[in-house]
Amino acid sequence: MSGSNRRKLDVVIAGGGIAGASSAIFLSSLEGVNVTILESRSRRSTSVEGGILMLGPNGMNVMKGLSVSAHLLARPNITQVAWLTIVDSAGAFIGKVPQGSVARYGFPSTLASRWDILEVLLDEVERRRIPIKWSSKVIGLKQKDDGVVVQWTENGIQYEKCADLLIGADGIWSSVRTLMYQELNLPIPKPRYSGLLGIGGFVDTTEVPGIYDYLSAERPVVMIQGRNGFIGLTLVGTDVKRIGWWSTYEAADRSREEWNIPREETFKELNRRFSTWAYPVPQVLAVAERPSTEAPLLWPISEVEGLPRWHNHGQVVLIGDAAHAMPPHSGQGASQAMEDAAYLGYLIRQCMSPSKDPGAPNIPDVKSALSALQKAREDRVGHIVAEANRRGDGKRDISAFGMFIKKWSMKLIFAFMSESWMDGWFGYQVPGIGEWEKLRKSAA
Repeated sequence: MSGSNRRKLDVVIAGGGIAGASSAIFLSSLEGVNVTILESRSRRSTSVEGGILMLGPNGMNVMKGLSVSAHLLARPNITQVAWLTIVDSAGAFIGKVPQGSVARYGFPSTLASRWDILEVLLDEVERRRIPIKWSSKVIGLKQKDDGVVVQWTENGIQYEKCADLLIGADGIWSSVRTLMYQELNLPIPKPRYSGLLGIGGFVDTTEVPGIYDYLSAERPVVMIQGRNGFIGLTLVGTDVKRIGWWSTYEAADRSREEWNIPREETFKELNRRFSTWAYPVPQVLAVAERPSTEAPLLWPISEVEGLPRWHNHGQVVLIGDAAHAMPPHSGQGASQAMEDAAYLGYLIRQCMSPSKDPGAPNIPDVKSALSALQKAREDRVGHIVAEANRRGDGKRDISAFGMFIKKWSMKLIFAFMSESWMDGWFGYQVPGIGEWEKLRKSAA
């Protein structure tokens, strides 16, 4: 695809979330690549929605490669986190876990709402005039010799297009994954409930006296471990006028309709588990329970077994949660989705305009890029998913003796933990990530 033989590359991205928007920005930076996003939501949100996410330094370095890291850090709902403080349910200190620093990685970890991250990405998508088709969902695909036929509905009307590449960035309930595995005649991977329920919300700092003695710029996030669950607390944003709280605990499975749990039932369970915990847990939950406080968000935590294939034998690929549903316990879900997008962008870049660097991969066509993506990414992602599942298991109900062992094991580990322990996660950089800004400037 180089020289006079270079052709246009038509790309359809299913999903306009973090993975899909990131992929669109990277690919639209390449000469000759046309991108269209199909998004199932009816419109762009105009207010804060969704929970709080952690972007590790590795994720922030991808944001820098997208030229949007400064925009994210300028938003009001952002908290930079150099350390996590871990305590037990009685308030006793267990240890601190490093979350990165500017000196070592270029960024510390950054706590942000999913909405803020997506808003920054969608602002860039709009600035680059990448078309988004709202109320759109992929309903069919067919691999052909010269491309992949993508069928979708848009506001109830069916369309189709032959594309050079279909990227399934449509999340854990991915329709592209289902269609791809049907086409491959392989068992269709389906999400299954992990047995853990996530819940979280916000309360005003003025409603919890003394909170600024508990949370501060030096201690921005406290994670509380107990026998019957886990609670995290943080001061939200630059004005620190809100407390973000979230919890994970065991809960029986329900049907999708039954997960619309009444507020009274939700707080009855939270109080049963956490009402005897040390300050400020009962105080925060008491404010959260008031009818005047916005209802908390609940999310049953589902998982998908490791996929044997992230791509078909042609021009369809899965990224982000569609390829490897990342449990929230690692704080790496968004970062890994963006790493996927950046790595795919790098490989397509090598395909469109091969680098003269002798260490660069040889990517003669799109099919080779998709195969190389899975080969390059699956071990790293698999390791992080396994660690996330291990951390999730630590939030299940345990005995008093089990909690004693857990607490003292953590104290021992944290006593010797240094920032370098996180190099494998936070120090990783996607190949070529520092070249995108220069590429965009030259294209402009």
